[in-house]
Amino acid sequence: MAFFTENFLNERRGDLLRSVCRFQYQLNGGEWKDGTINRKEIKGTDVVAFVNVPSSGQADTITGVRVFDNNGALAGQQAIKLQRSSLNTALLRFTFPLIEETEGKE
Repeated sequence: MAFFTENFLNERRGDLLRSVCRFQYQLNGGEWKDGTINRKEIKGTDVVAFVNVPSSGQADTITGVRVFDNNGALAGQQAIKLQRSSLNTALLRFTFPLIEETEGKE
């Protein structure tokens, strides 16, 4: 049985949606650049953000992503490896599930 109410969790999802406001990507293990938020939304139990990453004009690899909150604090980051040609842009999808695990807690 779940401890938190679905209304409470929905409100926390809204808080998370509003607080994540800056998304960055790292090119070739070097400089961090800001992506452009295309859309943020709540889908079921997930907070989802779509972030546009323009072409650098040459073949490159996106080697990291990170997210900041509205206070400028680093919320999270992850190493990735997304290789692109000189013509490719990227649309990154960030999915943050916010659920209560209930298995084995009854």
